[in-house]
Amino acid sequence: MKKIVGDFMIQINQYDIEMLKNINEQRAWEIFPVFLDHNPDLCVCRSCVLDVMAITLNSLPPCYHSEEHNMSAARNKVSDEEIYRKMKEAYLIVKERPRHD
Repeated sequence: MKKIVGDFMIQINQYDIEMLKNINEQRAWEIFPVFLDHNPDLCVCRSCVLDVMAITLNSLPPCYHSEEHNMSAARNKVSDEEIYRKMKEAYLIVKERPRHD
């Protein structure tokens, strides 16, 4: 079994899999500073920020592309406003039940 996994990894490694990007994740990180400006009471500790982003991204459909210039395809599926709304919902969840001290 180990050999099969090893051979499989050899096959994957011939491709530049790091070029696969979830465009909606990239867009969410780009929107986050604006969101933070509008929500200054958001705790910016590592746990809270990552929890907000994880909840946000889990509520959005993934939109994987192999080239970054395909942003327009992602925008056709989910608007920036929708990402912002999902981020607000996530923020309220994290604010209500933060996981930090």
